[in-house]
Amino acid sequence: MIDIKNLKKKFGDNEVLKGVDLKIDNGVTLVIIGRSGCGKSVMLKHIIGLLKPDEGSVMIEGKDITKMNEKELFEIRKKFGFLFQGAALFDSMNVEENIGLALKENTLMSVKEIADIVAEKLEDVGLPGIQKMKPSDLSGGMKKRVSLARSLATNPEYILYDEPTTGLDPVMSDQIDDLIKDLSDKFKVTSIVVTHDIFSVYDVADRVAMMHEGKIYFEGTPKELTETDDVLIRDFLNRTDKRI
Repeated sequence: MIDIKNLKKKFGDNEVLKGVDLKIDNGVTLVIIGRSGCGKSVMLKHIIGLLKPDEGSVMIEGKDITKMNEKELFEIRKKFGFLFQGAALFDSMNVEENIGLALKENTLMSVKEIADIVAEKLEDVGLPGIQKMKPSDLSGGMKKRVSLARSLATNPEYILYDEPTTGLDPVMSDQIDDLIKDLSDKFKVTSIVVTHDIFSVYDVADRVAMMHEGKIYFEGTPKELTETDDVLIRDFLNRTDKRI
């Protein structure tokens, strides 16, 4: 379980997180929604220890990562995969080198063992046989898939997605959502998806958390979200999904 309590963070005079409380059960896919600037991505970076809070705690499997030193953080991060908003692939490396980098740097695996894992993960994301391609040869959707394959290479227990469908057309966005759901079902990982895309809620979420003004404003099932009479939530949904 991930248990976030009273998480607060300021950047200068800008108080981004104002006391976030959230529990995420193992094996659940949680989608975090909210307006731009409400603190979604900032909270995500606290979960993996990329940012330190001013106050509060982030408990991962009973351990508070906000109190950990760099060595301890390094060990806990081995349990995580992270899909960055811009894919964050290394342009100078080909696909195989990008996906296998963490295995090469942090394990004693042979070149063949790493190559086999890379091939397996590319199959998992629907991109077999592209090991020798460079990021510059890939479409936006392919880059996201390769980045996801890289996240899966270490067999993480948790995968964090920061705006996974940003910049993609609706068809490719649906494909990425389907992939997130399929991988969650297949590997039973805990998935946390930060998004502006309300359609992702319906496609992948077991639970939904809506942030507003630096706090968790709503937490529940997708059905509970769409059936609420709360004016603020209805306004957000109506602005982002004209089908409701």
